[in-house]
Amino acid sequence: MAKKRAEKRKKSKKTAGKADPTETMVAALAHEIKNPLNSMMGASQYIYNKYSNKKDIKEFIKIIIDEIERLDRYLNEFLSFSRGITLNLKESDIINFLTGVIMLTKHSFPCEIKIIKLKEDIPVVYIDHEKVVQVMINLLSNSKDAVKETPSPSVDILVDYNKNFLYITVRDNGHGIDSSDIKKVFDPFFTNKNEGIGIGLTVCKSIVKKHGGKITASSIKGKGSEFKFSISRKAVAKRHA
Repeated sequence: MAKKRAEKRKKSKKTAGKADPTETMVAALAHEIKNPLNSMMGASQYIYNKYSNKKDIKEFIKIIIDEIERLDRYLNEFLSFSRGITLNLKESDIINFLTGVIMLTKHSFPCEIKIIKLKEDIPVVYIDHEKVVQVMINLLSNSKDAVKETPSPSVDILVDYNKNFLYITVRDNGHGIDSSDIKKVFDPFFTNKNEGIGIGLTVCKSIVKKHGGKITASSIKGKGSEFKFSISRKAVAKRHA
């Protein structure tokens, strides 16, 4: 028995340092696709700026730029999914951080995005800004799609905390999610949308898990949805007003 355990440990050590060939292939392929996309984006931006007074050219170049940005977003999600998440933690005032996220997205929203503090004196937390921006933009993008046909659309970001976690909830009054689908939304490649590859929420789940938290979804069909995630407060400095 001891001999078998020793052999198992030896085998584990041999395979531990080896990269998964599928992951390596996916990462290499994604990078190879990103290189020509970057060139296309640079050329398109040049033409867009040079011929900005030509309405037809500007309109079609804008379509090209938007589609390149969409492909780049999918590739970034795919890379995050294939090679795992590593964090670069920095201190963050979460209200200022969320205000900045809203500034990035508000131009495309059909309604004002409100930040609601459920408690005062929100603590400073340590997060990977780029990764949590990715989570927030994904959740807000889903809310935007959900409310686009709602007569009086509403999207809120709720912030709460306790001694162990900071909680962020994205809430909307959109079309909602079927009860049969709500348990699948974080599964890889699950999507009911015509666009996308269905790994955005899977990547969000991985990012939140790396921050020591969890992400959950709740919804009532025809009334709206809530996506709530937590961030561990193990590395927290309390903000003094």
